[in-house]
Amino acid sequence: MTNITPIDGGDGMPPEPDWTQTYSDELDLALASETWGEITREMKAAGTVAVANGHAIQRLVNFRIIYEHSARDAAENGAVIRAPKTGVPQYNPHWIVSRQADDAMRALEGELGISPLRRGRVSKAAPRQRKARPSDEWLARPNPNKGS
Repeated sequence: MTNITPIDGGDGMPPEPDWTQTYSDELDLALASETWGEITREMKAAGTVAVANGHAIQRLVNFRIIYEHSARDAAENGAVIRAPKTGVPQYNPHWIVSRQADDAMRALEGELGISPLRRGRVSKAAPRQRKARPSDEWLARPNPNKGS
């Protein structure tokens, strides 16, 4: 008798990365795992998840964590700060990074079909049920003027 062992990533689901290889902060580890689960569940429900999407999903998770760090700093300190040495107003580097991470996340969400706008383009559309109208009955009746 052969033992069958399940393999991570079976059933078209990409295996979740070992986030400890990338992050050491407990909150980042929790956010990475939570975000991975949200994305893969959403894609599975839409029927668009595949093992080949694993790296794109991983990049999306990484950009979300970068975004969260940078957006928090930009929210606390503002989009414009004073340069440390000169005191001249400048864009907060964290604000710039958060905008770039947001752009990257939007692009990846579009590719993966996660954003509501793009979801319809990558998943199968459910057929619409046509409402019956009185004219349908009239058009379906046999035509007495037509010769057989």
